[in-house]
Amino acid sequence: MSKLIESLRDDLTALERAGAISKVTMRRFDALCPRPVRHFNAADIKQLRIKLNFSQPVFAHHLHTTASTIRKWEQGETRPTGPALKLLNVIADKGLQAIL
Repeated sequence: MSKLIESLRDDLTALERAGAISKVTMRRFDALCPRPVRHFNAADIKQLRIKLNFSQPVFAHHLHTTASTIRKWEQGETRPTGPALKLLNVIADKGLQAIL
C-alpha cells in the first residue's frame, strides 16, 4: 500500500507544480496519508549526529532525551521508536531547523 501512496503523492506533487491542484489539496492529502516512518539503525543515527556536528549530549538535548539513550541507540542496544523515530526522520529529511 505504501508504494501506491508514494506513487500517488508523486503524481499529485507534479500536478501541484503544474498548477493543476492547489497546495491546500496537497496539505489535505499529506494529512490523510502521512509519509511512512523509516527505521534508523545504529550507524544511521551516529551518521546523522556526526553530520550535524553534535556530541551525544547536544544531540540528546535537541531530541529531548538523554545522552545515555543516544549512546544505546548508536551501540545498537536499543532502537528509537514512536515520537523519537519521527523526529529523527524529520531531522534527516529537513534538517535540524525543522524542529527548532
